[in-house]
Amino acid sequence: MNMVPGLRRNLGGQKREKSAFREYAESIVIAVLLALILRQFVVQAFKIPSGSMEDTLLIGDHILVNKFLYHFTDPKQFDVIVFRYPWDEERDFIKRVIALPGDRVEVRNRQVYVNSQALADEWYLHGTASMGHDNFGPITVPREGDTVEIREDGNLYLNDERVLIPSGTFFPRDHGQAMDGFQVFYGHLFPPGTTLRQPIGPTTVEHDYYFTLGDNRGNSRDSRFWGLVRSTRIKGKAFFIYWSWNRSTSFPDYIRWDRLGKLLQPPLL
Repeated sequence: MNMVPGLRRNLGGQKREKSAFREYAESIVIAVLLALILRQFVVQAFKIPSGSMEDTLLIGDHILVNKFLYHFTDPKQFDVIVFRYPWDEERDFIKRVIALPGDRVEVRNRQVYVNSQALADEWYLHGTASMGHDNFGPITVPREGDTVEIREDGNLYLNDERVLIPSGTFFPRDHGQAMDGFQVFYGHLFPPGTTLRQPIGPTTVEHDYYFTLGDNRGNSRDSRFWGLVRSTRIKGKAFFIYWSWNRSTSFPDYIRWDRLGKLLQPPLL
């Protein structure tokens, strides 16, 4: 039986060549998928919109954040981290880790103390302007596995030790109601609506928490104002400035050449 030559080649196992359009389309799809995977699990780019981290990060800096690192290790003191704002799922914040889970932290006359030791060399600190929280705390940062309870005396206890609660009125939400120190800093450890008038406990803390501050401390809304950062909300560690614009200057000076390729890490001792 006679067969068409082209059909015979196909039956013989030879593949038809892909069209150029299909090859380009497949390459684009693969590239997009790889980019999405990298963005979701490895590295993500962010732009700095405010001056709360000056001079470490300036308005117009574009940074890369390592999202892979904290799958294998915990954040360290002085890491610069990106996280979902505790009071808004749609907002990302960037601050510096000052106190770790289990630490006791306070601010006295603008001096930060962690576990009663002053942070003597805050190389990253910018300015000394006051923003109303020059004296803050002390508070104890909860960690996974701690036991917490509210006793009949109306006080909060962490691992059987009474915890002091920051006094004052707080507004962690832009348009929300005023909250007290218990609600902002420890309320998330209990069922919604819990107050110190309701004895509860003991209850096991389910996550680690971190206390963060901005490097431009006089112009930073940070853990002093809206509370602690839960470990599950941390996206990653900022490590690299890949681009930087300064749009407040004339066109020739838009690019901050001296900041391109800058690593965000502590100075060598």
